[in-house]
Amino acid sequence: MLGVLVLVYMMHHLDRVVFSLLQEPIKDEFQLSDAQLALVSGTAFAIAFGVAGLPLGYLADRRRRVTLLSIIVSTWSGLTALASLATQFSHLLILRIIIGGAESGSTPTNLSLISDYFRDKRSTAIGIYMMGSQLGTLVGFAITGVVAVHYGWRAALLAAGIPGLFLVLLLLLTVREPLRQSAQKAGSFVAGLREIGGNAPLVHLIAATTIANVVAPGISMWLPSLLMRAGGQDIGWTGLAIAFTTAPIGILGTIMAGALTERIGATSPARMSRLMALMAFLYIPAILIAVSGGPWVMLAGFCAHLFCHMFVSTPGYAMCMNISAPHVRGSTTAILQVLSNLIGFGVGPMVGGVLSDILRPQFGDDSLRYALGIYVFLILWAVYHLLRAAAIFSRRANAPVQPAPA
Repeated sequence: MLGVLVLVYMMHHLDRVVFSLLQEPIKDEFQLSDAQLALVSGTAFAIAFGVAGLPLGYLADRRRRVTLLSIIVSTWSGLTALASLATQFSHLLILRIIIGGAESGSTPTNLSLISDYFRDKRSTAIGIYMMGSQLGTLVGFAITGVVAVHYGWRAALLAAGIPGLFLVLLLLLTVREPLRQSAQKAGSFVAGLREIGGNAPLVHLIAATTIANVVAPGISMWLPSLLMRAGGQDIGWTGLAIAFTTAPIGILGTIMAGALTERIGATSPARMSRLMALMAFLYIPAILIAVSGGPWVMLAGFCAHLFCHMFVSTPGYAMCMNISAPHVRGSTTAILQVLSNLIGFGVGPMVGGVLSDILRPQFGDDSLRYALGIYVFLILWAVYHLLRAAAIFSRRANAPVQPAPA
């Protein structure tokens, strides 16, 4: 069961990252600015994600999750393949909006299923699930990069979308709906939000994870363009290089972070929060390396940032699940996803794109280097929230996080 959900998350991430790899040939064909690229790659997608995310998270707490997930996967996969037929910018924009709305329901539904299937090893299971994003990077950049070189970006979108339709069949045949852990009936949507908002350490963890997820897509979405423009590489080299450097590092970081969270996250949440704060602070030198030097230096810096990010994002989701009541876990995940995507995936890449356009007359193809450097200032805000969460946990006498009543 977990393996199938990892594949779902892999396809979720693949359909997202493939567009960042293909945006340079798309930009050339439709004569787009960096701001327009950011709009279709990030902002429009994120707005739809934000609008649809909370309602779909609400449904994940109340409806049959396997059926809901199958509808979600078939929608985004079919529309990703359909995007290969776009003949103008507006077509891509509309399709990306609908895809964003569909993808917003994936992780809330998946994590709700995982939380009920793996009650004793939840952090480890979530860590394994999070590996799907790195597998999506590996498969997405490697395969679609090669396809794009030989057959063009339209064929690459077909290669990214069609496998998801077959995955839906596997999902329906192999994953069974588990009994919900909570016997408490889920209340209204507003009541659930009020309950989440009243959990102080949860609010700080959501804030920190959101900010970290602002920085990550801001860097990762523009990395292929940075390698092609400032690094002078073609799309084939870029896809393979990103796939076989960042994905293994991301998988290693996810496994280590999940295991560490399982070991100390539930018994010493204050200690785990401080470790997350340290790893978030280390984003700063990693990002500065990623926007300097040649292609391999860029990749080294991004890999370092990605490794640190796994020690913020994976524990962030796992600890939020641990301290959320079972009947609001879908809504908690939806809030995380909506904020991370609406603010992070929506605003983050757009800021980089607009700054790059402004700086291009002065710096040319190096404008992205300077534009992406702004992200180092944001991460200090995440460090603050993680230290606040640690302080609250400490005031509670370092007691283990008590599981919510089943």
